[in-house]
Amino acid sequence: MVAIGVIHARGGSKRIPLKNIKPLAGKPLVAHIIQAALGAKSLSRVIVSTDHPEIIRISKEYGAEVPFVRPKDISEDVPSELVTQHAVKFLEEKDGITVDIAVTLQPTTPFCRPEDIDGCINLVMNSGADSAITACEVHERPEWMFLVGRDGYAKNFLGKILSGDIGVSQTLPKLYAPNGGAYATRRDILFEQNTLFGKNLKLWVMSRELSVDIDNPIDFELAEVIAKSINLK
Repeated sequence: MVAIGVIHARGGSKRIPLKNIKPLAGKPLVAHIIQAALGAKSLSRVIVSTDHPEIIRISKEYGAEVPFVRPKDISEDVPSELVTQHAVKFLEEKDGITVDIAVTLQPTTPFCRPEDIDGCINLVMNSGADSAITACEVHERPEWMFLVGRDGYAKNFLGKILSGDIGVSQTLPKLYAPNGGAYATRRDILFEQNTLFGKNLKLWVMSRELSVDIDNPIDFELAEVIAKSINLK
């Protein structure tokens, strides 16, 4: 089966200008996921989808393919599946190949490893799963969350009363959230259902430490600390 990696790295980050090439641990942010993708045994090609010339230059420098400039209409805040669909269509039409699995990758999860990418791909290849994604266990329980109603009072998000076992984390089932690292999706699901997920979903669980998702400036500071910790190990 042909699996390709599509790294989403547009230039128009709002919270952190040109976030995808901001240095982390001595390298541009996008370089970390490029190197992880190139190290994955299951990917036949690694593509960066971007609209910015400096991201193009850096991506090529670190060994990724940049066979096109991302069109303006999918360079704003659009669903991720549109960006991956564009890359798959481009490669199939240009090179005459058929993609079986598209792996959506994001620079903002810089500690996603080659084995995490391979793990997602293998879960899809060796099961009936529509897709497999990297995820981490959550500790911010939805059972303990509140929303504020129009009357100004806080109400439990799930409509529950916080008493008894519901207030004891050890009695609650484990929950997981996508960490943004990798989304391996079968081609038919990607195009026919217009989603990266599909109904039959598998999870490849990563540690919370490696699941840091860079969205705000403080996240870069945390990632630097984690990078040093990993290097020490």
